[in-house]
Amino acid sequence: VCYDKSACRVATKKNTLSAFDVVRVQSEFNDISAELLYDVLHDSEYRSTWDTAMLEGSDICTVQPNSDIGYYSIKSPPPFKNRDFVTQRCWLDFGRNKEKYIINHSVNHLSHPPKKNFVRGISYLTGFLMVPKNEKSCTFYYMTQCDPGGSLPAWVVNKTSKVLVPKLMKKLMKACGKYEKWKGKHQPQYKPWLYPEQMTAPRINYADIGTFSAEETLIASGDTNEGAIGENAVEIDKFVGDE
Repeated sequence: VCYDKSACRVATKKNTLSAFDVVRVQSEFNDISAELLYDVLHDSEYRSTWDTAMLEGSDICTVQPNSDIGYYSIKSPPPFKNRDFVTQRCWLDFGRNKEKYIINHSVNHLSHPPKKNFVRGISYLTGFLMVPKNEKSCTFYYMTQCDPGGSLPAWVVNKTSKVLVPKLMKKLMKACGKYEKWKGKHQPQYKPWLYPEQMTAPRINYADIGTFSAEETLIASGDTNEGAIGENAVEIDKFVGDE
């Protein structure tokens, strides 16, 4: 356990899959229902209004009524290079006042090869679980093991777990508080994660799906010369604000 206060608990665990630890988060979302949190996590248009790290998020194709492949790029705190990911996402909603899941992992889609000026990262597995405590509150579980690619120094991992993740939970809570008012003015009936007939991305063409190799992806990322960057050279504490 590397952080445990303010109804948020962050723990890390090592395994043989990657040099980057598994990060596990449990956070109490009081006065925020599982349904509301589920909508906020899904709504990429709304995310662009509150997630200051987000550069681009787009759907590439539809796999199933509860699964798609998408592209997501994020800012990195200078002088680190920006990162991007191509992932398949699956989701499952067991109904009102019941558990809800969102899970993703990296895949290789031929229409989105590694881009210039971005380092391609890997999501080995990322999952969100919302467990209702009652109709108005829920417990949020978040687990991820990601490799951001390149050659990030070891201190970044510790800083992310202890500083950025708790701040991100606070931002997410605040975003939930503003969502219903925002959604009321932005296609309030449009929720393709609940109504798959609203999904607009083209159906998957399996010829576009290449074999995914974490090793090849990391090699393609190359040596970004970031390993020697010292902690004092990066204002990482300010990168994810909680205002």
